[in-house]
Amino acid sequence: MEGYNPIFAGIDILRASGRVRETYVYAALDSHRELLALGNGDRDEVLAYFGGQAAAYVAINAPRQPNTGAVSQANLQGHGLLTEHPDQPANMRLCEHLLQALGFKPTPTPDTVTACPGWVRKGFSLYQGLKAFGYQIFPQADGPHQLMETHSEAVFWRLLKGKTPLPNSLEGRLQRQLILHSIQMPVPDAMDFFLEITRFKLIQGELPDQDIHTYEELNALAAAHIAWQAAHEPASLELLGDPDEGQIALPVFP
Repeated sequence: MEGYNPIFAGIDILRASGRVRETYVYAALDSHRELLALGNGDRDEVLAYFGGQAAAYVAINAPRQPNTGAVSQANLQGHGLLTEHPDQPANMRLCEHLLQALGFKPTPTPDTVTACPGWVRKGFSLYQGLKAFGYQIFPQADGPHQLMETHSEAVFWRLLKGKTPLPNSLEGRLQRQLILHSIQMPVPDAMDFFLEITRFKLIQGELPDQDIHTYEELNALAAAHIAWQAAHEPASLELLGDPDEGQIALPVFP
């Protein structure tokens, strides 16, 4: 992409039920992994931001589309996928099945849009909107706008060498931020949190967590790391799944 200075961004989607205006949380980096933007917005705001970029790699922490029956079809054709009941259809995407076989348990994506949770449908809509702005599914040889799917929890799982991250809690956020800091992502050192804890603050319930990112921000930052790797260290990425159904981009095991 000679002549372009792409950004490298990750997007997460709030799982909250009901109507939430600022559904999408995003983080954008430059080539040196300096933070350019960290914010949230509705679909139109996010599309306006990313649609206006001259060049960008964007990783979304959400499925790209419903499953197309690739796992069931492979089983019927005798391709040896590891399923407990190969004669029964598996209602998940191939990428999710492969992750499950590796020891990580993702939430399966159903085979119809209407069967998917609201946040997953919002992900479908975002992919479609970005494609309308000229984004192409990674990998492309020289396309200025490249789009990929990732799974932020699985990213942390990989960076932890196969250990399941802590739940979405303060401890889990501290853990994820420490992981991102250890790979030179632009986040504060979460260990500083413990330097600011006092007996009085604990009694009052005033935890000094102002420099600890939210769960959604950490997911977006993990996805941004994947987008940066896709451009700078593609050999360190693994694409799991069927290209037509949707591949999940993850770091290889360290």
